[in-house]
Amino acid sequence: MYNSLIEVADSTITYDREEKIPLYAEANITEVWLVDINGQIVEVYQQPTATGYQQMQKFTSGETLSIPSFPGVKISVNEIFSR
Repeated sequence: MYNSLIEVADSTITYDREEKIPLYAEANITEVWLVDINGQIVEVYQQPTATGYQQMQKFTSGETLSIPSFPGVKISVNEIFSR
Protein backbone atom coordinates (compact mmCIF):
# COMPACT_ATOMS: atom_id res chain seq x y z
CA MET A 1 0.00 0.00 0.00
CA TYR A 2 1.24 3.46 -0.92
CA ASN A 3 0.39 6.27 1.46
CA SER A 4 1.47 9.86 1.40
CA LEU A 5 1.17 13.02 3.44
CA ILE A 6 1.68 16.74 2.85
CA GLU A 7 2.90 18.89 5.73
CA VAL A 8 2.70 22.67 5.22
CA ALA A 9 4.91 24.81 7.45
CA ASP A 10 5.71 28.45 7.93
CA SER A 11 6.93 29.12 11.48
CA THR A 12 7.30 25.41 12.39
CA ILE A 13 9.65 24.24 9.63
CA THR A 14 12.47 23.15 11.99
CA TYR A 15 10.09 21.26 14.29
CA ASP A 16 8.37 19.62 11.33
CA ARG A 17 11.66 18.57 9.73
CA GLU A 18 13.39 17.37 12.91
CA GLU A 19 10.48 15.97 14.94
CA LYS A 20 7.51 15.15 12.74
CA ILE A 21 9.22 13.81 9.60
CA PRO A 22 11.09 11.07 11.55
CA LEU A 23 7.79 10.05 13.19
CA TYR A 24 6.17 9.73 9.76
CA ALA A 25 9.04 7.47 8.65
CA GLU A 26 8.65 5.36 11.78
CA ALA A 27 4.92 5.06 10.98
CA ASN A 28 5.92 3.87 7.48
CA ILE A 29 4.34 6.77 5.57
CA THR A 30 5.66 6.04 2.08
CA GLU A 31 6.11 9.64 0.94
CA VAL A 32 5.96 12.99 2.74
CA TRP A 33 6.03 16.42 1.18
CA LEU A 34 7.20 19.20 3.46
CA VAL A 35 6.05 22.48 1.93
CA ASP A 36 8.19 25.33 3.27
CA ILE A 37 6.06 28.44 2.78
CA ASN A 38 8.82 30.91 3.68
CA GLY A 39 11.58 29.26 1.65
CA GLN A 40 9.16 28.34 -1.16
CA ILE A 41 10.73 24.89 -1.31
CA VAL A 42 9.09 21.48 -1.35
CA GLU A 43 11.08 18.70 0.32
CA VAL A 44 10.02 15.20 -0.70
CA TYR A 45 10.89 12.34 1.66
CA GLN A 46 10.72 8.73 0.43
CA GLN A 47 11.79 5.22 1.42
CA PRO A 48 10.92 5.21 5.13
CA THR A 49 12.81 3.17 7.70
CA ALA A 50 12.54 2.95 11.47
CA THR A 51 15.30 5.57 11.75
CA GLY A 52 14.16 8.06 9.07
CA TYR A 53 13.80 8.45 5.34
CA GLN A 54 16.51 7.11 3.05
CA GLN A 55 15.84 9.66 0.32
CA MET A 56 15.07 13.39 0.37
CA GLN A 57 14.86 15.73 -2.59
CA LYS A 58 14.31 19.49 -2.63
CA PHE A 59 12.28 21.13 -5.35
CA THR A 60 12.33 24.87 -6.07
CA SER A 61 10.80 27.34 -8.49
CA GLY A 62 10.52 26.01 -12.03
CA GLU A 63 10.81 22.33 -11.03
CA THR A 64 8.09 19.71 -11.33
CA LEU A 65 7.08 16.94 -8.92
CA SER A 66 5.28 13.72 -9.74
CA ILE A 67 2.78 11.99 -7.52
CA PRO A 68 3.42 8.21 -7.44
CA SER A 69 -0.10 7.37 -6.28
CA PHE A 70 -1.46 9.27 -9.32
CA PRO A 71 0.62 8.15 -12.32
CA GLY A 72 0.86 10.79 -15.01
CA VAL A 73 -0.05 13.67 -12.66
CA LYS A 74 2.62 16.31 -12.32
CA ILE A 75 2.60 19.56 -10.36
CA SER A 76 5.09 22.38 -10.52
CA VAL A 77 6.50 24.18 -7.51
CA ASN A 78 5.24 27.40 -9.10
CA GLU A 79 1.68 26.03 -9.00
CA ILE A 80 2.04 25.17 -5.31
CA PHE A 81 3.12 28.69 -4.47
CA SER A 82 0.81 30.34 -7.06
CA ARG A 83 3.51 31.98 -9.14
